[in-house]
Amino acid sequence: MRKIIYPLLFLSFIYFAKAQSHQSGDRSSTQGQGNYNYEKIGIIRGNINDSISSQPVEYANIVLFRKKDSSMVTGTITNEKGAFILNKIPFGNYYIICSFIGYRNFKIPNILITPKVPEKNLGNVNLVMSNSSLKEVNITSEKPMMEYALDKKIINVEKAVTSTGGTAVDVLQNVPSVTVDADGNVSLRGNSNVTILVDGRPSSIDGTKLQQIPASSIENIEIITNPSAKYNPEGMTGIINIKLKKKKDIGFNAMATVTAGTNDKYNGSFNFNYNLKKINIFGSYDNRYNIRDGSGNSLRRYTLLDSTIYQNSINRRKMNSNGGKIGTDIFLNPKNTLTLTYMYRENYRNGYDNTDNTGYIAENHLDTFYTANSPNSENSYSSDYTLNYKKTFDKKGKELTADFYYGTEIEKGGEGITQQGYDINTNPVGNPIIQDTKTNTNCSKASLQINLLNPWGDTAKLELGMQSNIDYNDDDYHLANYDYSINSLTDDPLLSNNFAYDQQTHAVYGMYGNKYKKFTYQFGLRLEETFTKSNQKTTSEKFENEYFSFYPSVHITRKLGESQDLQLSYSRRVNRPNEWSLNPFVDYSHPGSIHYGNPRLKPEYINSCELGYFITWKKTTFSTDIFYRQINDVIKRIMFLDTNNIVNSTFDNLSTGTSYGLEAMIDQSIFKFWKMNVNYSYFRTIINGDIENTTMTNSNYSWTAKFSSNFYLPKKFFIQLTGFYRGPMVTPQGEMKEMYSVDFGLKKDFLKDKATLGIRVSDIFKTMKFSNIMTSEGLNVVMDRVHESRVGYISFTYKINGGIKPKQKKRTDENNYEGGDEGEGY
Repeated sequence: MRKIIYPLLFLSFIYFAKAQSHQSGDRSSTQGQGNYNYEKIGIIRGNINDSISSQPVEYANIVLFRKKDSSMVTGTITNEKGAFILNKIPFGNYYIICSFIGYRNFKIPNILITPKVPEKNLGNVNLVMSNSSLKEVNITSEKPMMEYALDKKIINVEKAVTSTGGTAVDVLQNVPSVTVDADGNVSLRGNSNVTILVDGRPSSIDGTKLQQIPASSIENIEIITNPSAKYNPEGMTGIINIKLKKKKDIGFNAMATVTAGTNDKYNGSFNFNYNLKKINIFGSYDNRYNIRDGSGNSLRRYTLLDSTIYQNSINRRKMNSNGGKIGTDIFLNPKNTLTLTYMYRENYRNGYDNTDNTGYIAENHLDTFYTANSPNSENSYSSDYTLNYKKTFDKKGKELTADFYYGTEIEKGGEGITQQGYDINTNPVGNPIIQDTKTNTNCSKASLQINLLNPWGDTAKLELGMQSNIDYNDDDYHLANYDYSINSLTDDPLLSNNFAYDQQTHAVYGMYGNKYKKFTYQFGLRLEETFTKSNQKTTSEKFENEYFSFYPSVHITRKLGESQDLQLSYSRRVNRPNEWSLNPFVDYSHPGSIHYGNPRLKPEYINSCELGYFITWKKTTFSTDIFYRQINDVIKRIMFLDTNNIVNSTFDNLSTGTSYGLEAMIDQSIFKFWKMNVNYSYFRTIINGDIENTTMTNSNYSWTAKFSSNFYLPKKFFIQLTGFYRGPMVTPQGEMKEMYSVDFGLKKDFLKDKATLGIRVSDIFKTMKFSNIMTSEGLNVVMDRVHESRVGYISFTYKINGGIKPKQKKRTDENNYEGGDEGEGY
C-alpha cells in the first residue's frame, strides 16, 4: 500500500497541537457514564477499509474537529486491522476527517457525544482511491524504514527480508551508520565503542554476543547518538537499543519461524502472547545450530632483524544455542501496571584453529617452521530477571516508572594447543609442545532506575530520576603444560591467572523540556559517582579507583515548516576501561607475542555535538547530520617490539582524539512498487598521543554507504536488495582496509497473509574480507581474515492472530486497562 511517512509526521503534529488545545474535559470532576471512570468524556471508534478490496487501511489519519469552530481536538492513526479509537472526548458536536495518501479525504459529520450516548461506533468507513493504481501489484502497508524523535532515530527492521534466518548481527549490517566486523564487534559511525541495550535495559547479551538474538524476534533498532541525561553515559558514540517484538492484542497471538541454511545452519523461533485484558502473558523460545568456516593469514615483518613470519590459519566453529523468555504484564488497575520477565539462554560452541607458521631471514631463507592445532570449546549459561512498574496519575502525562534488572552468566571454556616444530627440510624437531587451557568466568549485573515524569502546563515537562549499576566479573584462567618426564599435564602457575573486577556507578539526573514558538527543547544534567576495584588474585595485586563526573545534555528542535525540522544536540559521555583491558596478566600462549592489560587505564571522556536537518516531500524523506566528537585520554590497543624481539600488545591512554563528519539518508519512492533507501557517512578521524617517548599521530578520511532497494511485486511477492561499503579506517598504528558486500532476499505471503516463505542469500558476490595494517618501530604487520559470509537461507513463518479470545465480560473493559510498556497497542 502507500507510504506512511506522512502519517507519522501527522502524529507528531497532532501531539503538539493537542498540547495547546483546550482540555476542559480532563479537568471536570463529575464521573462519566457506564464503566468509564472519565468525566464528561466519551469514546469514538471505527474501522477504515479500502472501498474496492474491503481490506483494512493501516496508518490512515483520523482527525477530530469541533463543529462550532472547526478547531482540531485530537487525532490518531489506524492499527494493522484498520481500527481506531479516540479516547477522552469531551461532550459536544464534532466531525471527523479520514485521510491517507492515495485516497480521497472522507468527512463524517454530526458526531454527538452526550451523557446519554458517551460512546460512538462509526462502524466501517470505506476510503475511495484518489486515482487509478496498479491493479496487478499488491503492496502491503509497512512502517517507514526510519522515524525521528527528539533524541533518537528508530530503524524499523521487522520486515527486513535480507535478515531472514539470521541474527541481530545480520540486522545491524543493514542499519544506517552501523557496521559489524568479523568478530561481531559493532561500530557506530566508525567507532566500536558503543553501548548495546535490549528493550532499553542492560542485558547479559552484550555487543560480542549478538548472534544469540534471532533476527525474527527484533522489531526495531533505536540509534541514540547523543543520549539525554536519562541514559547511562557509557559508550563513546552512543547507544544501540534493540527492541524485541511484544504484543498485547486481545486473545492468543503467536508467530513461529523455521529456517535452514547452507552448510548445516538451522534455527527456529516461537513468540506468543495471551492477553486476558487484566493480565497479559508473553513468551518466546528459539534454537540455533550453526557451523561457520573461516580462514586468515598474516605477515609480520621485523625490519630491525631483517626477518619475516608468515602465518596461515583455518578455523571452524560449531554453535548450538537455546533461549527462552517468559513474562507477564499485570494490569493492577487503570493506573498501575507490573511487568515481570525471566529470560534464560545457553550456548555451546566447539571447533578448532589450525595454524601454519613459517619464518624467514634475509632474502627469504627459511629459518623456522611450526604448526599449531587448537581444538576449543566454550559453554555459557545466562539468566536475566526484570521487574518493571509503571504508575500513571490523574494529571495527564504524569507517570512514575521503576525498573530493576539482575543478570548472571557463567562461561566455561577450554582449548588444547599442540605445536610441532620443523627444520628447513620440514622434518619434525623434538617433541611437540602440548598445552591445555581452561577458563571459568562468572559475571553478574544489577541495575535499578526510578524515573518520574511530571508535565507542567500544556507543553513543559520535568523528568527526575536515579540509577544505580553494579557489575562484577571473576575470570579464572588455568594453563597446563605436558611434561614428558611424567607423561601428564601439569599446571603452570606462571601462566595461570585469576582476575576479579567490580564496578559500581550511582547517579541522579534531571531533565526539563518545553516549547517556545517553533522551538522544542530539552536540557538535562546527570551527576555520577563511580567506584572500581580490581583484584589480580594470582599475584595479590589490588587496584582501586573512585571518581565523580557530570554529564550535561541538550536537545533542540526548530520547526521550519510542516515537514521540515532542524535539530541540534550535545552530550558528554564516558568510556570506562573494561575488565580485560585492565587485567595485567601476561598471556604467553602465542609464540612470538604477548598480550596483557593495563590496570592504570583512566576513563576517556567524550564531548559530542550534532546538527541535523529533516524534510519530507510526497515521495521522499531526506535527512542529514553533521557530527563532531572530541575525546580526551583516548583508550587504544597498541603494539610494539620489546628488547627481546617479542611483540607486545596492550592498552594505553593516548592524548586526544577527534572525529567529525557528515551523514545523509534519503528514503525515496521511485514507483509505487519500488522504494529505495540510501545512507551515506563521510568522516575524518584524528588520533594524537605519546607512548614510551614515541609520538603517535594518525588521521584519515573514510566513508561508509548502505542501500536498500525494495520491490513490491504482483501476487504478494516482495524482493529486497541491500548492500554496504566501508572505506579504510584509521587506527593508532595503521588502518583497517575497506570492506563491502551485497545481500538478496525474497518473500511471498499466502494463506491470507498468515504464512510467509522467505529466501535469502548473504554476501552474494563473496566479497567480505577483514584486513588490518599495523606499523611501529621495527615491526610491520598485515592481517587478513575471511569468514563464511556467502550463505543461502530458506525460511517459513506462520502467524496466529487472535486465534483464541478470552470471554468478553463487558465491552467497556478494553479501555479500562491500557497496558504496560511491555506491549504495543494501537
